[in-house]
Amino acid sequence: MLKLLHSPFLRPLRARNFRLLWIGQVIAWTGDSIYQIALLWLILEMTGSKSLAGYIAAVGYLPALLLGLFLGALVDVGDRRRLMMGADLLRAIVLLYIPLAFIGNWLTPWQLAAAAFFISTGAALFNPARDSSVPQLVDEKNLLAANALIQTSSYASLLIGPLFAGLVLTIINLTGLFFFNSFAYAISLFTIFLLRIPSRDNIVSTFKPLKSILEALRYAAREKWSGQLLLLTALDNLFIMGPAIVGIPILVREELGLGPGAYAAVQGCHAVGMLIGAFIFGSLGKSLPKGKTLLAAIVFDGLTFIPIMFITNLTWLGILIVFHSLAIPLIMVSRTSLIQEGIPSGLQGRFFSLVNLTVIGMMALSSAMTGIACEIIGVRQVYLVIGIAGGLCGLLGFLMKGIRQRR
Repeated sequence: MLKLLHSPFLRPLRARNFRLLWIGQVIAWTGDSIYQIALLWLILEMTGSKSLAGYIAAVGYLPALLLGLFLGALVDVGDRRRLMMGADLLRAIVLLYIPLAFIGNWLTPWQLAAAAFFISTGAALFNPARDSSVPQLVDEKNLLAANALIQTSSYASLLIGPLFAGLVLTIINLTGLFFFNSFAYAISLFTIFLLRIPSRDNIVSTFKPLKSILEALRYAAREKWSGQLLLLTALDNLFIMGPAIVGIPILVREELGLGPGAYAAVQGCHAVGMLIGAFIFGSLGKSLPKGKTLLAAIVFDGLTFIPIMFITNLTWLGILIVFHSLAIPLIMVSRTSLIQEGIPSGLQGRFFSLVNLTVIGMMALSSAMTGIACEIIGVRQVYLVIGIAGGLCGLLGFLMKGIRQRR
């Protein structure tokens, strides 16, 4: 076991504080992937309304869009450990309320919508606090591997969570999944409580959110590479996320004539590709320049969508999705490490929130545009156009000296 921890990919786990954070995240993310399944299924069981299920799912995006920058500013001036504990406590309580209200027969769809909002608010606070804290938990030489490990645990949960949910549902009913998810966040809360994060000198007693947000925006405008990073993040997600979220189920159903089981298999291939990519990058990425790696991964992310135009069966689609998904950890881990190493610690919470706001905003816009484009030109042609545009986005980045030269 000790020899295993000497591998470059797992070396960050030798640090006690990071190991605690990672264990908590593995458990919490597994619970969260179960929650995503349980929430929508519970809504459908209660109401039978597909549109209401969609509306409540959309509520989960609102905290990042409406509150993300304010929460990021709070992360930069507050005690990040306590903020993470508060976020986990909020999510544990809300998730515990859902099954208790259902058993008590007073649960309503609008209460589920409120629960989705509060749970996503906890995530919008916890995530920038976690990402901003990682540089204080590991040595700089292990920072990239630490980020890759965090991403790996997220991807693994996409596989483990649904499998665990299937096993649990053979023993207990649907509401039991919410009890498990609440317990998962309670465990994460306990691991955060055990953390010993070095104190920071920029914790303040008065919080001026608007001033703090403007300070982050001025920094992004002044430091060209950070503004370029936000621009490339926006363009990449505008081109890529819609086809990934909306296009794949349309392709599986309309072009391949297959059912939801086939779509689930494709999503599994997506998780497998990301796991492989995270492991490879975590093991070898230290020697790679992060700026150029990010840009090359964006090019790869786009161009590997083009062959989907010619796919005629599920096997080849699964293989191609695994191949395509290898680039995703390279983008996310490189971007996270660039922010942690290049943005001042006192601004990182706001900058991570800016990135998250950009991703979610472009994700929503891209999803809407993809649906319309599929109606007009067909889903296969969408992958050709978007693949070319996504590849050009990365090539555009190579013309930006600031981001290209980041190490």
